[in-house]
Amino acid sequence: MKRKITFSILVAFSISLTMILGSMRKVPAKPAKRGCSNASLKGSYGLHATGTTPAGGPFAAVGLFSFDGVGNLVGTLFVRVTGGSTSVLPLTGTYTVSPDCTVSDTWNFSNGSSSQHESVIVDNGRGYVILKTTAGENSVISGEARKQFPRHREDD
Repeated sequence: MKRKITFSILVAFSISLTMILGSMRKVPAKPAKRGCSNASLKGSYGLHATGTTPAGGPFAAVGLFSFDGVGNLVGTLFVRVTGGSTSVLPLTGTYTVSPDCTVSDTWNFSNGSSSQHESVIVDNGRGYVILKTTAGENSVISGEARKQFPRHREDD
């Protein structure tokens, strides 16, 4: 008898739950934001990068970069290599963001040199990972950047 009551309660509960869930108004899910553009990088980002130089020594850098959202950037890079002092390198440059959220950029340093990089935007534009890809150079350098003020206005 006890089994029959328990089974009946379970069946009644299942039917009730199915009716309640079935009668709820279905709200369509919002599609995920897809694609990137130059506007996906806008504002100031702090960068940290490490690697090795052509001479085989370690390399470390931190920097502050500002992207305008239309393909231009300015920045200051603080670089340290083994046995050397810290160099401060102001730079300007350009960048192009592809719809798949990859970035190609060129940094032009005040001493006339330049470097190229490939990056991937992460966390809805709040950061990116970067790899130096300058042709003909033997250094291996990669890093990560984060939005400097992610909770403030989008252009910070």
